[in-house]
Amino acid sequence: FTQRDLVLIRKVIRNHPTWGRTKLSEQICERPRWYQANRRVKDRACRVVLLKLESLGYLELPARLLDRGGRPPLVPTDINHSEVTIGVTKMPAQLEMRLVETRAQIRLWNALIARHHYLGLATPVGRLIRYLIFGDGQLLAAISFSECAWNVRSRNNALREIGFSDLDVRNVVIGNNRFLILPSVRVPNLVSRILSQSLRQVCVDWADRFKSEPLVAETFVDPKRFLGTCYLAANWIQIGQTKGYAKRGASHANRRAPKLILLRGLNSFLHRKLQLAVVGLNQRAA
Repeated sequence: FTQRDLVLIRKVIRNHPTWGRTKLSEQICERPRWYQANRRVKDRACRVVLLKLESLGYLELPARLLDRGGRPPLVPTDINHSEVTIGVTKMPAQLEMRLVETRAQIRLWNALIARHHYLGLATPVGRLIRYLIFGDGQLLAAISFSECAWNVRSRNNALREIGFSDLDVRNVVIGNNRFLILPSVRVPNLVSRILSQSLRQVCVDWADRFKSEPLVAETFVDPKRFLGTCYLAANWIQIGQTKGYAKRGASHANRRAPKLILLRGLNSFLHRKLQLAVVGLNQRAA
């Protein structure tokens, strides 16, 4: 932020004393045209900055109109049960990745994740693509991809080995932040098939929506709950563990809950280079 930006922010706050923090951040982003790649304003990132400026004494924000305690918005509990599959045990002939775009699709995706995913529903900051997965017309799963984690040492080391700088990471890596197979779906090998097809599809949709081509996908697995078997079966590479820190606002807290880090190159050439790089790193560390 420059001194000019600070003057602008104070002026917007002063001229609109009845506005809430969300509306203020949206309007502040419009003035210097702070937009994401999808042309939406960077209002959530702006609110983080505003809170930091307030903590440093540069400005005073209005009181919160709503206090959700950092939790995501409430989600609908009324799922359309005609869309939810019951008792699928046979591999479908056709898989369909439906991009979540309409209000009804968003409500359904949110409700499924909130009800059935152990991490629950979160609201990622930045770029996000979500899918509902259907097999032969029946709803089977939900998955989403978001911007990658900001700083993961093992991942960054692996990407340096294949020619990417730390500055490249946020442009080339996307994160698989949620993946849910509905509890009633019990089909061997379906998870690996969905992972493979979803990666092919998200490469196209991410480039189309955000004008940026993803080259590597990452995900984090809680070893207390899972072994990451379905990812390994889909040819993802385990490259180490996190240190167990979680981001809390502008700081990080050690929750003592390290996660397994898995990567997947999004084309065969890059994936092979990544495999060789990880082998080399492991040999040097031994």
